[in-house]
Amino acid sequence: MNRKLAGFAASLLMSVSLASCGSTVESAHPQSEDASAYTQGGNTASAPQADTGRLSVTGAPEENTTTIATEPFSMDVSTPEGYSIPDKYVIEGFETVLQEPELPSGCEITSLTETLNYLGFDVDKMTMAFDFMPIDLAGYTLMDEAYIGDPRYDGFGCNANVIVQTADKYFASVDSPCYGVDLTGTEFSDLFWQVSEGRPVLAWTTIDLHESYPELVWTAGNGEDFYFDWWQHCMVIYGYDKAEDTVYAADPLKGNVTYSLSQFNRMYDILGKQAVVICGDASTEGHHITTEAEKSITCLSYNEQKENELVAVEDVTDEIYVYEEAPVPEEER
Repeated sequence: MNRKLAGFAASLLMSVSLASCGSTVESAHPQSEDASAYTQGGNTASAPQADTGRLSVTGAPEENTTTIATEPFSMDVSTPEGYSIPDKYVIEGFETVLQEPELPSGCEITSLTETLNYLGFDVDKMTMAFDFMPIDLAGYTLMDEAYIGDPRYDGFGCNANVIVQTADKYFASVDSPCYGVDLTGTEFSDLFWQVSEGRPVLAWTTIDLHESYPELVWTAGNGEDFYFDWWQHCMVIYGYDKAEDTVYAADPLKGNVTYSLSQFNRMYDILGKQAVVICGDASTEGHHITTEAEKSITCLSYNEQKENELVAVEDVTDEIYVYEEAPVPEEER
């Protein structure tokens, strides 16, 4: 995301209110443009119920319908002990989606979108940002619960687990068995095992690998201290070359680029060793099963908040229009 402006903290006091994270919070910016305009048809369906693990066989007479036990899709992405990988590996065909101009501070959701596109899912960054990403427009909570601010302006960002929540919420909407895995805490060198297995890795670092550190910005509405690195950035690692000290990255601000492996490692560590991979792709067979990440969501997406706001206004309007004056007593006529 672009270099944030310190003055943004003051803008959190602006007066457009939305329901977010179970509380009434203040909007970071007046909304001159309704994000619901970016909603794509077919991508806003509510998440299906958890799969029962049994598949009905159709096409036969009703009395002969049978069920077949099925195992939910899963992948083991844990780093094996004593693993070996090539000195160089590049995932071919990975293309960057640029976050600007629409999402100048939306590097995390754009990195997720470019990963989903590579995996065969036809979805755009705006739909992901406003239909699926938990968002807190006013800084009531922290980046572990939602994207803080508005990615169309000078918002802050979110942590790895929020991107997993967003991915799984999207997979629910298209009944895909795919899911995200939060690899936070994984050593940087171990991320290359994921890449060598053909899995692009979303990694948290800084813009241009600039040397910077998180600092206290304010106390959030929930009473917790909000720390932020003003250069925080997210991009996707799709290759490496250990001999050349090189990381191949899809940087939402620049495109497909290479960075110093050692400096990337350093900034990755400073940003909390945050990383995410996606298990499966668009061709993976099966049905969606509600994940623990989905169950942990505490904040609504932007468009869900707007929809709730409109429903609340409609309810008030209904109350106004159904109101009837009390009849005047005959003696007073």
